[in-house]
Amino acid sequence: MRNNLAKKIIFCLSFLVNLANAKPILNVYIGSNYIADDTIKRLQQICKCSLSQNYFNDNEEMLAKIVAGASGYNVIVATSYAVNELVKMDKLMPLDFNKIPNIKSIDSKFMNQAYDPGNKYSVPYAYTPVFLAYNQDRMKQLDITPNSWAVVFDPKYLAKLKGHITMFNSSRHIFAAALLYLGKDPNTTNRSDLEAARKLIDKSSPYWAKFDSDSYYRGLLRGDIWLAMSYSIDIYKTIQDAAASHSPIKLAAILQNEGNMYELDNMVIPKSSPNKNLSYSFINNALDPQSAYELSKATGSSIPNAIAFKKLSTDITGIDWIYPKDMKKMHVLEAYDPKTRILVNEMWTEIQMECH
Repeated sequence: MRNNLAKKIIFCLSFLVNLANAKPILNVYIGSNYIADDTIKRLQQICKCSLSQNYFNDNEEMLAKIVAGASGYNVIVATSYAVNELVKMDKLMPLDFNKIPNIKSIDSKFMNQAYDPGNKYSVPYAYTPVFLAYNQDRMKQLDITPNSWAVVFDPKYLAKLKGHITMFNSSRHIFAAALLYLGKDPNTTNRSDLEAARKLIDKSSPYWAKFDSDSYYRGLLRGDIWLAMSYSIDIYKTIQDAAASHSPIKLAAILQNEGNMYELDNMVIPKSSPNKNLSYSFINNALDPQSAYELSKATGSSIPNAIAFKKLSTDITGIDWIYPKDMKKMHVLEAYDPKTRILVNEMWTEIQMECH
């Protein structure tokens, strides 16, 4: 009996020692393939923690989970309008810049955005242009240059491309593209403009293969998708994969003449963060020029870090669908007012039910 009691005591003491020595977990809610491996290793050494990445594919998905009560994240990486939505929900804590000295590395043109004046709640992490990627041989055969949103909205192009187009499963990006094609503000809340965009989408979507924000690049690689609304971070990796596998399919990408959206992603700290020190450690390390350099080099992410940008090869900075030359034609998504959000959500639900 005494031996059994001694064993139990030793086991309990051992458990408590191991528990005390366990590394804290740094939980980040972020898109996939959005942190370089070298950065993760360095961060974990600095904070003496283990990084746990929780992924989401679309900011609407992330917002829905937060509304539903998801918590426990130290940092969330959210795009422009999503930051504004989280602030309205009273989910974010104001930032203390004294704990983020590396913020000095950020190019000032990416600071003080309309969705967060003065960067009270957010700091820029990276940005991702949205454009059209395409199968070069198929476009050449069809004599189509996809430098306009017309190729996904004009019947003269759609007839040639039917069943070989994917567009994002995102009301914000689909409506923005339609509005840009119509010469309208992609963030308009004007009902007649939104209804015009809705009609255009209704006429065009039967020609599209599907709405796909997650695996569209696989269709491009297989060759059954010839044209896809795309993120730069996905296409950069897809082109690399095609080259590495000696694929016969040649992929390319291009910005559209009417303009494009880009997701300016930001790091924010939820009020529910279980460890604010870990939150600040992650943010400051992510803003280190070396981390930003690693991110862009490894994933093709566009970085707002001015110091890191100077270190990058022109092989990356010279690609205009990663680093657009004319930022005046690039737009960030802005938060809708409640009435417009309900209207667009209703339209989007009807579009998906009718066509796909």
